[in-house]
Amino acid sequence: MRKRVVINWAIAFVISILIGLVTTVLMGGSLKMPFMQFVWNAGYSLSLGLPLFANGYLFGWFEKRYIDWVNRPGTSVVRALLMHFVYSSFVIWTVNWFWFIKVMDREWATFWQYNRGTIISEYIIFVIVASIIYAISFFKAWRYAVRQQEEVKRESLALQYKVLQDQINPHFLFNSLNVLGSLIDIDVEKAKQFTRELSKFYRDVLQFKDLDIISLKEEIDFVTKYIYLQQIRFGEALQVDIIANEKVEGKVIPLSVQALVENAIKHNEISKANPLKIVVAISDDYELVVENNLQPKTQVEDSSKTGLKNLSGRYEYLTGKQMIVTKNGGYFRVSVPLIRVEGMRD
Repeated sequence: MRKRVVINWAIAFVISILIGLVTTVLMGGSLKMPFMQFVWNAGYSLSLGLPLFANGYLFGWFEKRYIDWVNRPGTSVVRALLMHFVYSSFVIWTVNWFWFIKVMDREWATFWQYNRGTIISEYIIFVIVASIIYAISFFKAWRYAVRQQEEVKRESLALQYKVLQDQINPHFLFNSLNVLGSLIDIDVEKAKQFTRELSKFYRDVLQFKDLDIISLKEEIDFVTKYIYLQQIRFGEALQVDIIANEKVEGKVIPLSVQALVENAIKHNEISKANPLKIVVAISDDYELVVENNLQPKTQVEDSSKTGLKNLSGRYEYLTGKQMIVTKNGGYFRVSVPLIRVEGMRD
């Protein structure tokens, strides 16, 4: 990286000298000039050329902080032009003041009379170079945004497929049918209720799988159905406390909270002696938090380990915020940024 920077600066050095020589030929018609005149010409060319080259690095820093070509093109153009005009003016007037006023000891009136065309041409050159820089930066930003959107689409499809697959996987269905079979012999009414809830659960799966976002209330209702089915199986060994306010005006990715609850059930031991405690809540930072005590299983079902990654990428794209996963103090916590519809990205 450092070697490449050195090479780029060396190229800028040579090009600045060449531009100075070409300008001399165009204005004077010949390269025959005293050595000191050549030195002066080279110094003047470098004083303009190297800052012109450095503008690319300066703009790179400025672009990261203040430019958003894709989402705010109009504002970005104004900011970029303002930055470029201020920088160009500083370089042009400083260089010309130094070489003509200080070095050549010219009066200001004489300087402006004979160098007005030079300064105007330098402004034009700076504008041309800036236009090239802006065009390249815009193209890179646009290409990155397109790639990111395509990647998010693929991740979204992968997440939807994985969640749907997880809900209909043979393990869950097998366990549910076993529970239903046991209930039929013990409590017919409870078996009927279990069957109704299982039917509603799969109905919601089919209803949500093609949606991008749903309300928090819809997701909480869905999670409640899932927890009911699991608590019939695990009894008091599974303790889930949902304290999220359903009236909060936020959206979530369908089945995402349920996937986090399932993730906790799938990876932790659950018994009367060591109950699994899961809390679903809304934090002060407008995040939905799913937290559970850690008591990892010695053997876990096969997992692609991409569920949390895909879910995190989708939420970051929709909200601009990251999904935070923390593990400490015997607890595992996932903080999901709620989606505000008015601020959601297209």
